[in-house]
Amino acid sequence: MSRQLEKRRRGTMHSGVFMRVLILSVVTDPIPAQNSEIFTLVVPHGPILTRINASISLPCELSPIFSAEPLEVRWYRPGNFNRPALLYKDHSIQASVDPRYWGRVSLTGGLERGNVSLRLDRVTLEDRGEYVCRVSSEQWYEKASVSLTLIVLGGIPVLSLAEARGGGGQVNVTCSSVGWSPQPTLTWKNKEGAELRNVQEVLYTHDSQGLVSVSSWLLYSPSDSDWLSCTVSLSEEEEKESRILPRAPMDGHWSLGAFITTLIILLLVVFTVIGLFIWNKKTDKTESTERPEETALVRECGMQPAKETTTQKKCVPKAWGEVKRFKVDITLDPTSAHPNLNVYAGRKKVYCRDSKVTDVPTALHVFSEDRFSSGQSYWEVKVREDSIFSKEKESWYVGVATDTAVNKTVVVPLTPENGFWVLTCEKEKGYYVHADPQMPVSGNESPLIFLSLSETGKAILTTLGVFFDCDKQMLSFYDAESKVHLYSLFNIVSSNTFLGVFSPGLRGRCLTVQ
Repeated sequence: MSRQLEKRRRGTMHSGVFMRVLILSVVTDPIPAQNSEIFTLVVPHGPILTRINASISLPCELSPIFSAEPLEVRWYRPGNFNRPALLYKDHSIQASVDPRYWGRVSLTGGLERGNVSLRLDRVTLEDRGEYVCRVSSEQWYEKASVSLTLIVLGGIPVLSLAEARGGGGQVNVTCSSVGWSPQPTLTWKNKEGAELRNVQEVLYTHDSQGLVSVSSWLLYSPSDSDWLSCTVSLSEEEEKESRILPRAPMDGHWSLGAFITTLIILLLVVFTVIGLFIWNKKTDKTESTERPEETALVRECGMQPAKETTTQKKCVPKAWGEVKRFKVDITLDPTSAHPNLNVYAGRKKVYCRDSKVTDVPTALHVFSEDRFSSGQSYWEVKVREDSIFSKEKESWYVGVATDTAVNKTVVVPLTPENGFWVLTCEKEKGYYVHADPQMPVSGNESPLIFLSLSETGKAILTTLGVFFDCDKQMLSFYDAESKVHLYSLFNIVSSNTFLGVFSPGLRGRCLTVQ
C-alpha cells in the first residue's frame, strides 16, 4: 500500500514538471512575425489641393507599417512608367527621372516607418493630374493613385447688357470670367442678396492650359433701382463678384434723368476738346512736332486691382515723339542718396565715389525730389558717358518707386512687390525688367524679361527716356537717341505717391538727369 502511494506521488511530480516545462516553452518561444512581403498602400480618397508655386506632399504609406528602406519606390504619371518623377531603389534616389521634376521632388522622410510620400516643390499648371505610387519588393508589389488639383482664381466677372428679343422691357444680362481651376460655381443675385434661379444656362470651356472659363446669361426686368450681381467662386472665401445696374430700353422716349445725363456728358466733351486744343497750342510753341514712326506694340493693361472695375481697357504705349510734350524738370534729392553716392551739378548728376559699397541699410540709389500721383510725366537720363573709368563694370538702374521705398531700413529686391519698377543694365546680363507680379508664370519660367536693342540699330543704350502715365498705370522706356520704344510695364498701382529712382552703379559710372 505504501509503495502504491509512493508511485502515485512520483507520477504527480513528473506531471507537474512536464506542465511547467510546457507552459514555459509556450511563453518563451517567439510569435512568428507577420509576413512583411505582403502589403497594401494607403492613399487619400479625394484630390490634394494646392496653388501655383507652392510645395505639396502626395501621401502614400505602407500597411502594415514596416520599413520601406530595402524596397523600390516609384512615383510616375500614368503612361510614363519608364520616366518617373522620382525613383528610389538600392537605398538611394536615382538620377534618371523626368527632367520636368529635376530639383523639385523628394521623399518626405520616414521610410523606416513605411512612409513613401512624395514632396513636390514650386508647383506649376503642368503638375496637375494623377500620380501613381508604386512600391515593390522581389516577391510583391502594390500601386495606388493620388490626384493633384490646383486652385487658381480667375478674372473678375465681366457683365454686359443687350436688349432682349421681343422687347417687353426686358434686358439680356451676360456674365463671363476666365482662368479658373478647378471648375467654379456661377451665381446670380439681386439687390436683396437672394439667388436668382431662372438662369438659362451656365457654360464651361477649357483653354490651352486647361484653365476653365465660365459664362451665363439671363433675362431680367429691371426697375430704376434694381441691380444684379454675378459671383464666380470656388468656395465662400475664394470668389470674385461684379455688379451691374440694368436699364430697360425706353422705346424712343427720353426720361428727364436721361436727358440731364446726356447734356452733362456733352458739356464735358466740349470742355475737354477746348482744353486739349489750348494745351496743344501751348506745347507747340516749345516742343518739336517731329513724330517718328510708331512701333507696332500693343499690350493689355488688364484689371485694375485697386479699383476692382468690371471692364478692361487697352493701353497703347505712345511713340517717343508724343511723350516729349510731357517732359518735366527732374531734380535729385541728396538726402535720400546712399552714403557712397555724390549728387552734384545742380542736383542733376549722381555717381558712386567708391566701388566698395559701405555696409549701410539702404540700396545704392537716389530718389527724385519730384513726386507723381496723377497725370503724365517724361524725363531723360544719360546713362553712358565718356569716363576715365570706362572699363569699369557697367551696372545701373532707372525707373520709379513708391514713396514707402524711401523709408525701407533693409535692402530688398528691386521688384514690383517691393515697390520698384525699374529698367536694369548689367554687363553680364544686358538690359532687363522684372515681370509683372500679376502675370501668371509657371515655376520653370524666369522672373526677368530681357530687352533687345535690335530695333534701335545700336548695341549700347546712351540716353534713356522714361514716360510715367499715372492715370493709365503705365511706365514706358525709350531709346531717346534712336527714338524707339523699348518696353512698357503695366498695373503700376499703389495707394502712395511715386518718385523717380536712379542708380549709377559702381565707381566711375555717372547718371545725368536731363
